[in-house]
Amino acid sequence: MLKAPIYIVPYDFTEVSEKATRLALDLAHANEGEVMLIHVVKKHNEKDDAQNKFKALAPTLDEKDLKIMSSRVLVGDIFEDIGKAGELLSPELIVMGTHGAQGFQKVFGSNAIKMISNSSSPFLITQGKKTVDKIKTIVMPFSFDKNTIQITKFAASMAKRFNATVHLVGYHDKDEWLEKHMKSNQNIVKKHFDEKGVNYEIANIAIGKNYNNELLAYAKKVDADLLAAGYFQEGIITNPKSFIQFMIENELHLPLLTVNAEDLFVSKGHFMFNA
Repeated sequence: MLKAPIYIVPYDFTEVSEKATRLALDLAHANEGEVMLIHVVKKHNEKDDAQNKFKALAPTLDEKDLKIMSSRVLVGDIFEDIGKAGELLSPELIVMGTHGAQGFQKVFGSNAIKMISNSSSPFLITQGKKTVDKIKTIVMPFSFDKNTIQITKFAASMAKRFNATVHLVGYHDKDEWLEKHMKSNQNIVKKHFDEKGVNYEIANIAIGKNYNNELLAYAKKVDADLLAAGYFQEGIITNPKSFIQFMIENELHLPLLTVNAEDLFVSKGHFMFNA
């Protein structure tokens, strides 16, 4: 018997985490999965209060949701413990809410990147402003840096589950060496998608254009349901950390599928696509 996919939600009893929970529940119902809400407190004497809040939450949910949902209260550090829970449970996704651009300094906003960097599990980050009742179109940006294509396996998995099409949007450069490596990465991703039977399209953004702006314009044009981008701190790209922040708080309010690409690349020394 195959293990039911688990969707972990870092839960802080705010509207933001409630919307993340709704998304996780929808995904779990669509994939015969389970949802686990995890709240982390700093002191043992705070556990009872959190557990009582979870008890109060139960009557507000439908019976069908309660059947596939559980909750845990942990004592420790949220950034480390969510990562540890991911290692222990091997979740399909960690579904996390963020306040988006306006509240980006709050815990599940600016610190989302810190949480991602402390985990090897894939994350689905939502601003909660766009319902995901379908995932038909996924936009995946990438460049000449190998870290940018470590999201491939997870984008392919999501596409297969929902019979979605992945749009590969490469970062083109006037430098011939960089352009050559971008195309090499594109071929690696295409090969994996072909092997897994994933539908995909190749998108071209003209050299010299503002990539971030053109990427969102393209996502809007194709009516994207999801963005997929690997997170990494260092590379040839100038400040890749700011790019993933841009993706998290994108003005289209699209959910972002991401993973700590450096952790995957360093731990395995190569690509993770065949797993």
